[in-house]
Amino acid sequence: MNRLKTYLTLSLGLCLGLQESSAQKIKVKWDFSANYHPSQNRVLQLTLINTDNVPIQLDTYDLWFNSMYPIEEINQNNAEEINQKNYRFHNRNGNLYSVDFAKGTRINVKDSITLEYKSPYPITHTSLTPNGFYLESKSKPSKHIEIGHPEVIAAKVTPQEENNMLSALYARNSLTHNGKAQAILPTPAHLKMGNGAFSPGKILDVSIDEGFNNSDKKSFSEYLRTFPNLAQIQAPKGDQGKLKIRQNKELGKEAYHLKVSTNGIEISASHAAGVFYAVQSLRSLLNPEQLQGKTALSFPFLEVQDEPRFAYRGFMMDIARNFKDIHTIKKYIDVMASLKLNKFHLHFIDDEGWRLEIPSLPELTEIGSKRSGTFKDGNSIQPAYGSGSNPTENAFLTKEQFQELLTYAAERHVTIIPEIETPGHARAAIEAMETRYHRLMKAGKQKEAEEFLLYEATDSSKYSSAQYWDDNVMNPALPSVYRFIDVVLEDIKKMYQEVGLELKLVSLGGDEVPSGSWEGSPIIKQLMAKEGMKSVYEVWPYYVEKINAICASKGMNIAGWEEFGMVNQGKGMQVNPELNHLDMYLDVWNNVIGGGQEDLAYRLANAGYKTVFTSCANYYLDMVWDRNFNEPGLKWASITDLYHAYSMLPEAFFANMKYTQTGKDLKDEYIAGKVRLTEKGRSNLVGIKAALWAETVLTAERMDYMLFPRLFAMAERAWAPKRNWENDKEFNKSEFDKTYNAFVHKVGSNELQKLDFAFGGFKYRLPSVGINAEKGTLHANTEYPGFQIYYTEDGSIPTVNSRPYPKGGIALKDHMIVKLAAIDQHGRSGRVSTYTRN
Repeated sequence: MNRLKTYLTLSLGLCLGLQESSAQKIKVKWDFSANYHPSQNRVLQLTLINTDNVPIQLDTYDLWFNSMYPIEEINQNNAEEINQKNYRFHNRNGNLYSVDFAKGTRINVKDSITLEYKSPYPITHTSLTPNGFYLESKSKPSKHIEIGHPEVIAAKVTPQEENNMLSALYARNSLTHNGKAQAILPTPAHLKMGNGAFSPGKILDVSIDEGFNNSDKKSFSEYLRTFPNLAQIQAPKGDQGKLKIRQNKELGKEAYHLKVSTNGIEISASHAAGVFYAVQSLRSLLNPEQLQGKTALSFPFLEVQDEPRFAYRGFMMDIARNFKDIHTIKKYIDVMASLKLNKFHLHFIDDEGWRLEIPSLPELTEIGSKRSGTFKDGNSIQPAYGSGSNPTENAFLTKEQFQELLTYAAERHVTIIPEIETPGHARAAIEAMETRYHRLMKAGKQKEAEEFLLYEATDSSKYSSAQYWDDNVMNPALPSVYRFIDVVLEDIKKMYQEVGLELKLVSLGGDEVPSGSWEGSPIIKQLMAKEGMKSVYEVWPYYVEKINAICASKGMNIAGWEEFGMVNQGKGMQVNPELNHLDMYLDVWNNVIGGGQEDLAYRLANAGYKTVFTSCANYYLDMVWDRNFNEPGLKWASITDLYHAYSMLPEAFFANMKYTQTGKDLKDEYIAGKVRLTEKGRSNLVGIKAALWAETVLTAERMDYMLFPRLFAMAERAWAPKRNWENDKEFNKSEFDKTYNAFVHKVGSNELQKLDFAFGGFKYRLPSVGINAEKGTLHANTEYPGFQIYYTEDGSIPTVNSRPYPKGGIALKDHMIVKLAAIDQHGRSGRVSTYTRN
């Protein structure tokens, strides 16, 4: 096989060993070993290269870094192997690793040392390579030298292999090569297009029904001011406005009617939300030039009767693993609102960070939001996901910032649903409360110290979480755990109340509590004896009922991941029919195609649980786009391009499974054996949601790349009506592809380009180029339309100054190497495709 290569170059002025005054230089290279095989021999290597003119004494420092996948450590009992290799890898909990070197280990001038290790899983994409390298002094552990992230360079596949892949991409792209864009995204329930258009001019007379209150009227004017080229919005005398906003109390809260004719624009709605969504439809009708103010506003004649398919239309943003600031979050609230998404699930707590100020417990952010190389002193938590040794200061939302977000979202008809991860994924909270405990114990305040303690010191349970933590689970036998949850919820509830809002729904997590948790806990055994429990598995529903009672006492409904509605009776987690009376909302994610749980959302809905289908197979948008090594993201749940995201059918998940990328190999009898929605289940399927986990999403720009254009597909499914082909027994692929064609043209030629300037701008993913050589001509196309292809023939990377791809294709010559890329109007380039002709 062809080997992929990654390089990390480091230039440091540092004191390594004997030559303290010398400016040392070290180059760190990550690579696959020479005999690497993805299934038979997953040997990887780090090579440390001395590029300086003096030796480097390695034994004075340890090398630290993060690795997404586990590293198999050298057997520490094998003294011969240790002495032979002169180094040892150590897991320092979670995904943090260190390498220490035997005494006397050095790198001579212009020499190197190679460190080999194994991974249990193949490294298929760039995001799986190690990152966050730093050096720590052995004599002064507080002294760190930051190295940073590697430069990742994938070795080329053979020219013929790449030609074949690009040809397959060309064929896939050709399915949507021609088509007409849908008028509005997301698609309205009923739409009738007319002939002609209405142009409001510079001054828009707006008449608003007296049934709306003054606050609503003010909001309507603010909505309209987002349109360019309207110099003035004014209220006419009587009911003569060119834009009439009428109240129709017979419509649902989010429903609206919209009519554009020679008489102007008329909007009917019962509530302000309906008016807001009508305005979003008007915005969607405009092209990018109109929204930029480059051309005059003009709205086509039409009639719309619209309401959402689902009441819950959500997006979950993880700011715990890698923090995103208030400005980035606001930008996404804006774009959510424009897509008619109304539930913003804010995941601000996890093992790797606590990102919301809780006034009653300041340690949660003082300790839990700070990652640094000096974590062993208890004043921070350990580096994770490439954060490095430098302290992550102020990486949390203050109370005032969170309240600003609450108000900002509410003005856009978006509800923020906070998530407090319990009892698993709780390491940041556990560590913060442990530091608090030791501080108060030192002051002689035992009772106060134990008030919020989240772990039991004598618990000998052995486990490893999904992210390889061995100390991230709260102990539900401790009264202090429930005291902690109560106080945190009360503080958050007050934040809502102080800005005039009510916290009605809160998520308390509940996912991925690892096997083995609590089995070695003395107080769990005491709890089991007291409650008459026969198995440690019974602790789980006990915990769910306890935290649900806390929420109910505060007037809140509890939400959580699917496990809240499940129980392990010794054979793995199964649907628990005993807790559906708790009126919980379950975010059901586990439907990996081929994993056996594809029907879990339906089984939980059928059992009576309010279910939000958060399909990891389609809407975990931190998954990779395709199999190209350079695409960022993970792949454990799916490989999800835009077509695959669009293919998710909420009420008929199995209808088109054999046509999707990862479902095509499943046998018909396997699919036929899965549970379908009953009528009862259909009534409990309250919505769908997309999620972006941030393990590999270190920057706001990477988040833009991962979410767009795929978030458009989820928004379409959440709002647009159920199609006639969305049927498990009579799926019509031809009709499905027709609607996808209209959707992808709307996205590529219209909506993506609006993101260039709307809401502060987005660095979304540009399409890749497919290539096909036929009869002496090289043809090219893009994954979605709206972007110009540029190419070179001299081996250089295409830029906006390169030659634009000609309509008739490129004439081929012998031994020709053509590089092509889609490039936007700002000069940003998509992934480069290379065609080689022998």
